[in-house]
Amino acid sequence: MSAVGASATLFRYERMPREELDRLKLAKVRRQLERAFARNGFYRDRFAKAGVTPDRVDSLETFAALVPTCSKADFMADQLEAPPFGRRLGVPRENVALLNMTGGTSGQGQEIYGRTNHDVAIQGYLHFLPWYLAGLRPGHLALNCVPAGGFTTGGWGPPEGFRVAGATALNAGGVTGTEQKVELMLRFPDVAFIYASMNYLHTLTEAVRKAGFLPRERFRNMAGMFIAGESYPAGWAQSIVEAWSCPLHEGYGSTQGAGFIAGTCEKSAVRDDGRQPCMHVFEWENMVEIVDPETGRHVAPGEKGEIVLTNLGILGSPVIRFATRDKARYLPAGECGCGRAWDCIEAGTIERYDDMLKIRGNNVWPATVDAVMFARGEVAEYHARVFTDDKGRTEIDLRYAVSPECADELRARLGELLRAEIKERTNVWMTLREVPPAQLPTFTYKARRWSDERKTGYA
Repeated sequence: MSAVGASATLFRYERMPREELDRLKLAKVRRQLERAFARNGFYRDRFAKAGVTPDRVDSLETFAALVPTCSKADFMADQLEAPPFGRRLGVPRENVALLNMTGGTSGQGQEIYGRTNHDVAIQGYLHFLPWYLAGLRPGHLALNCVPAGGFTTGGWGPPEGFRVAGATALNAGGVTGTEQKVELMLRFPDVAFIYASMNYLHTLTEAVRKAGFLPRERFRNMAGMFIAGESYPAGWAQSIVEAWSCPLHEGYGSTQGAGFIAGTCEKSAVRDDGRQPCMHVFEWENMVEIVDPETGRHVAPGEKGEIVLTNLGILGSPVIRFATRDKARYLPAGECGCGRAWDCIEAGTIERYDDMLKIRGNNVWPATVDAVMFARGEVAEYHARVFTDDKGRTEIDLRYAVSPECADELRARLGELLRAEIKERTNVWMTLREVPPAQLPTFTYKARRWSDERKTGYA
């Protein structure tokens, strides 16, 4: 799928050889360093402490070796010392056109970002770009299920991205309930594109089925679905594609990245050619390093590491070598097979280092349990509670609701089947209980299916 006619800029990067792309990245890195050194007290002090000057950075490898990483804790401390933006704003206060904040889901507070008009335009572009690759075209009716507005980039970027794309947007996220969204889609059955979190697309699919029809039979004009924000099992993704009879795409983005940092191409997030599903990094806007958090070295192809992020064009509140705590598998450009020279990260498997729970001496990742619970489609939703009982023992109470399609004979033994598979994957026995769907929490965006009530909290 060529981007010509949609974005001359995108068309240029699709055809750019790897060597030229690396030269461009280096030029942008040096320009960002020069700006930060001249105008940004937060980074200037960090550079001085590390002995870094822009002229010393003569390669991307030198940049990674010399420039220290920064963290959320560093940003929070900076904001406390010089509220509200900290010393990392990088532009005069009067140039701030929009204020963005992180969601605060890590429990460590919200970072504050001042955006210039230039930065706001980048936000729109970095939402339009992956959606175009996912099949969104001018005139398509697009349902936005992500809450709009608020303070996060995820709230402000999507409406602007749809505007840039020339699509007709139904910005229903956060405004209407799930049943009302289904009713809205029935009023506009030519909907062609859906943007939602993984969790909410799951919820929406179940709601359409509950209304008495299959999505693929009622919505025949679907060009693509686009999810972001959470990992998911491959089996779940395949079931969603079958339910809607259209491609499923994924993007990786954040407030720190001012929008989407990577996204799938026309190959989509569900492959039938034996290759790993890939998200291409939009390297001319954000530099992504995937490093071993213990050594700081870039991981080898196929290995997982922490995403370290650098904005290449953002002027207000840029991030330079920001350690995201996001865990991703690095895949080289050739892994996709589409011919683009952009580095990739594996689709469907991004996790948070912060989400890991230490349970009875075992490292338990919620995504691992998600992969069991949602692999075959029998489970509609679940919630797990980790707590200490009156004898001081760590216990896990996992409640789940089944899908309407689950056969009665399977339903009777489903709990034990799931329990055994979870034990095999995590080495932890859990108590599973089927409950009515109304007894489980609902999520409109990112799911928090696990609650840890132990004093130690997340490990």
